Amino acid sequence: MSNHALEQLKRETKDDERLFGCIRELYEQGVPFAELKALIPDIRRTREQLYLKRMLENNNEVLLSMFSKEMSFLLDAKERRQEEEFKKLDQLIRQQQSFRKSAAEAGPLARLKKLILPA
Repeated sequence: MSNHALEQLKRETKDDERLFGCIRELYEQGVPFAELKALIPDIRRTREQLYLKRMLENNNEVLLSMFSKEMSFLLDAKERRQEEEFKKLDQLIRQQQSFRKSAAEAGPLARLKKLILPA
């Protein structure tokens, strides 16, 4: 039997003990046993519904946490991708500027200036 099954059995046993204690207390206060016996299935069903509700709430919290982590990871990945694209664009712009500067320095106007204005 797994630990989860043992924990669930332990919890159900404690719940049954509490249920029995409440029934005994009501019986001692004068509530007829027949009425108490009729309430037991409703009480158990309510307990099971509350247990299921707690499980669903817990699952929702886990799913929300997982979803939040996944979204954070995806946003970080998108930011890294955009940063790389901006770096490439910046590099291309700088390279283009460098080519233009080189072309301007080696162009016909630069040669003409060297001829007219000797250094």
